[in-house]
Amino acid sequence: MDEKITRRELIACGTFAMLAQQLHLPTLAKPAGKAPNAVVPNAAVPNVVVPNDLDHEHFMRLALAQGQKVPECPFGAVVVNMKTKQVVGEGWVRKNKNPIWHGEMSAINSCPDVDSGFDWNSMCLYTTGESCPMCQSAIIWTGMPLVVYGSSMPFLQSQSFGEINIRAKTVIAASLKGKCQIIGGVLQKECDQSFRDAHKIKPTS
Repeated sequence: MDEKITRRELIACGTFAMLAQQLHLPTLAKPAGKAPNAVVPNAAVPNVVVPNDLDHEHFMRLALAQGQKVPECPFGAVVVNMKTKQVVGEGWVRKNKNPIWHGEMSAINSCPDVDSGFDWNSMCLYTTGESCPMCQSAIIWTGMPLVVYGSSMPFLQSQSFGEINIRAKTVIAASLKGKCQIIGGVLQKECDQSFRDAHKIKPTS
């Protein structure tokens, strides 16, 4: 049997997983901590070692640059190979093309489309804003062991961004598919400012 999964199916699975997990959150979820730079243990993929020499600020700046492609909604993301330190995927909000193409979804979708040999367990994702439940679910389904964000969901909500009030760490805690580490607050001031500035820009039609 051919068990190859396409990227479109992967994204669809992530969306369905988010909806399924949402129904079970009262019994499975754990309260999200308030401290920045908190890390959720990578218990589901024990053989994956996240290197400690990743230049988080450098890659977050690249994510910020992606977000500025749509400055009125500056959610940018990059996917980085943790072994080679190379960017293999880039994304920004493309809701005019597809309403589920948030920055993270676009970055995942832009990764190399190969039948075999793409090691998701060696990738990590940087995003300017804490991932929504849909995007965090998709990250879990890829098997990426690390996600790094700049602005927190509570801050994004204070700036009128965000419609589903579920923290990324809550989605990870509720996941039966797998876990990933999460680091928040990287270049937080710069990311926060990009979302403040977004209100000064008239949306493009």
